[in-house]
Amino acid sequence: MTNKSRLAKILRAPFEPTGGEGKLWVMFFTSLLLVSGMNFYAIIREPDMIEIEEIQNFPRETVKVEGILTSYVRDPYGEQANRIDLQIASHDGNSVIKVRWNVDLTVTVPPIGSIVTVEGEVSEWNGRIWLQSNGYGAITAKEQVIQFRGETLVHVAQNPPKYANQSLEIEGYLSEALSQNITYQSLSLMDNPAYGNSDHLLYMQVEGRLEPELGTIEAGSHVIVSGWLQYDERSLRWRLIAQATSLEVLNYADPVKIKWDVEPYTLTYDVGKMVIIDGTASFDGTNWWLLGPAPTDRLCLLASPGDVSNNIDGISDEWTGRLVWATDEAVICLDRGQQPEFGNPHGQIGEDAINMLDVAQNPFGFVNQNYTFEGWITDPISPDYDKGYVGDGPDYYSRDTKLRIQLIGEHVKWIEAGQLIRFNATVIWSESEGRVLLNPPP
Repeated sequence: MTNKSRLAKILRAPFEPTGGEGKLWVMFFTSLLLVSGMNFYAIIREPDMIEIEEIQNFPRETVKVEGILTSYVRDPYGEQANRIDLQIASHDGNSVIKVRWNVDLTVTVPPIGSIVTVEGEVSEWNGRIWLQSNGYGAITAKEQVIQFRGETLVHVAQNPPKYANQSLEIEGYLSEALSQNITYQSLSLMDNPAYGNSDHLLYMQVEGRLEPELGTIEAGSHVIVSGWLQYDERSLRWRLIAQATSLEVLNYADPVKIKWDVEPYTLTYDVGKMVIIDGTASFDGTNWWLLGPAPTDRLCLLASPGDVSNNIDGISDEWTGRLVWATDEAVICLDRGQQPEFGNPHGQIGEDAINMLDVAQNPFGFVNQNYTFEGWITDPISPDYDKGYVGDGPDYYSRDTKLRIQLIGEHVKWIEAGQLIRFNATVIWSESEGRVLLNPPP
């Protein structure tokens, strides 16, 4: 046998179907072909076009969405990063998705109101969700441009002096709930229903009571606000002064969906909001809990009388309630007693003064109700300042607690420390400050 024949036999031998070895080689090359074909398909396939409100159903997938460009900001953190953050709203304006576009900062962004198509990967982190888009071709715009009824937050943010001391109509989303029976409330108007995904926030002061038919307007609701834009020199910020009767609700916010896999501290962003969470109700003989899929997943549950009478122990379901901070337990709880149909009952003004320590220990048992308080001012309040603290004792050693008080209107004299005062006030929960405020009428 020649050398050439021997070499040919050696090269041919592994591929000859001789028993099991031949079958293995066939299986190997078949699987290699299948993997290569799947990779090729993944590269060339067109991403699915989905609705913006369905975005949470496609984690870590590349998708396309179509919507209206309502806001954007270049290099949002001032890091000289090639990144532009955009807000894309659904055609009805009720759903918004944040887009992080990694692209050269010199790129031309379509006009506000443009109908755009965005391609990107659905990303999630600590309860936030956004589209991660890369490159010039990730965003394309149609020629059609939607005209907004009023001004947009991005236009006001880019040139606020242009609108200073003018009456404006601005469209946006509420950062906190507006209650029916409070005459003065402060919050922010945002360009996204979720605080963590918003790019622009305009501080807003709402005076007067809401129209009775509106009820409580939950955080994240889509609204149009008519107000007066002015610069607050003391706080070094712009603010919108609005009457409650000038507020128009375009869409009431749905309860926020809470997931078990987020960091626990992120729940504080949703304190005071109506939420939905999956879980199993459990009673340990003393307290109620909601249990999640992991052994460590546990959330305090304040069961309603109906829950207790129906014996929900062991029932797995989607639970709706208001996320509250229980001071006596020092934990965040799902309050099933604060359902929307319960509304916000009015307290009885003129009753005997209540104990401020009771309010501090259980603020959500008193929130949005009116009471009579007695206490001592803890620090002087100047005539040009509207906030201070009132305590239940005349000095540090005799005081058990103190609460923040927010005065409405001007007072001509100093309110000195140690001064005993008696006043009527509404107990409100400030989500932005994370604490209780006593809100006396003007």
